[in-house]
Amino acid sequence: MESTEDSSSQQRQKRSIKTATKRWIYAGCVAATVGILTPMQSPDAKQAAALILTQPSLGALPVVPENMRWGLALDQFHLVENQLSKGDILGKILVEYGLNGQEIALLVANAKQAGFNITHMRLGKTLHFLTPLGTDRPTRMVYEPSPYEFVTFSLEAPFSVQITQRAVATETVAASGILETNFWQALVDNDLSDELADAMIDVLASSVDFYHQKQGDRFKVIYEQHFVEGKPVGTGKIIAAAYERDGKESSAYFFEKEGLTGKYFDSEGRPARKAFLKSPVKFSRISSRYNLNRLHPVLGYHKAHFGTDYAAPYGTPIMAVAEGVVTEATRRGGNGNYVKIRHNNMYETQYLHMQGFAKGIRPGTKVAQGQTIGYVGSTGLATGPHVCFRFWKNGKQVDHLRLNLPAPEPIKGEVLKEFEVVRDQLKQRLDQVPYRTKEEIERTKQPLT
Repeated sequence: MESTEDSSSQQRQKRSIKTATKRWIYAGCVAATVGILTPMQSPDAKQAAALILTQPSLGALPVVPENMRWGLALDQFHLVENQLSKGDILGKILVEYGLNGQEIALLVANAKQAGFNITHMRLGKTLHFLTPLGTDRPTRMVYEPSPYEFVTFSLEAPFSVQITQRAVATETVAASGILETNFWQALVDNDLSDELADAMIDVLASSVDFYHQKQGDRFKVIYEQHFVEGKPVGTGKIIAAAYERDGKESSAYFFEKEGLTGKYFDSEGRPARKAFLKSPVKFSRISSRYNLNRLHPVLGYHKAHFGTDYAAPYGTPIMAVAEGVVTEATRRGGNGNYVKIRHNNMYETQYLHMQGFAKGIRPGTKVAQGQTIGYVGSTGLATGPHVCFRFWKNGKQVDHLRLNLPAPEPIKGEVLKEFEVVRDQLKQRLDQVPYRTKEEIERTKQPLT
């Protein structure tokens, strides 16, 4: 759709990139057989369950009659669905359904006043037109930005627009697996979302090398599953996760406390994320390392390469490797579009050849670790899409892969005692989640209902 080129095109790119690059990275790795467990209601772990199960149950949601959708009785309407394709323009579509220019302008203005900008409509999404039986012109158009909400446009005076949030239930569920072929693909194949795969990688990445998985590796995860109208629609936060390799278990536990950096900690109370991420791009590969005598691929002569190149598809999100303040966000010479961040008095990082900057990224902006600051491109002197990542220590560019970077501070004092109580309860819950073989899963697999 013509009006979705900016933020929505980036969203589409990120979704397609996420799928493509994860398949690419894990193509040669081994992956998991995943067992899905029903919501946790073990009677012999009431204390742990009480800590975890804090959200409303599915039974708390109202029952939606089969003929009802968007608060309307569908048997009273003729429904036509238009999927948005490249080149579509909302105004032209509405003209075909009988609206004139003034009515369309009023509808767009009312949408904006209601809190919805039509430029956020995305390609591939559907416009639902409802025409009352016995008439020949639709009176409503419905658009669903996500499973969690829908927008109703009245196609008759006063051309009002209403955003409706759907009721969401959250159940705490668990999954476990034994690696056989591919970790991420196995989660997806077993009806678990790639959101869960992403989240597990995030909370365990500092202690588990997901790029070198081994057959026989095992994992467990307790997490929140969102339901709308009885259907799973998205993953909430991970509550606890464990990954075992060669008998050694790495774990991460959710613990939120004001003043702490991060929300996930290992069994000793150390933050699950290190002070600096290993890479500014997820699911990428190193295409060129720090090298003081590299043959430049564009210039054709030997020139020092003070960064590490991470190859990834166009539009892949680039993350700040640590919290800090943006000092530069501009375009200059062979660097192309780049961002530079000061993290403290000792360390700075720079990200080159960006396709573009993330919203709000400008000098003086404070950024968090893992925050998207831009998107992979090939601006400046670059032969293909990648980010050249440069790292400064005391004003000198260094090879970050050879640095012994500082570890984040662990939890201490009375807060550590609080964490240990939560950790013990969650570990008890994890211990009750069995690892299941493929045969057991096929025999006992139950839906999340």
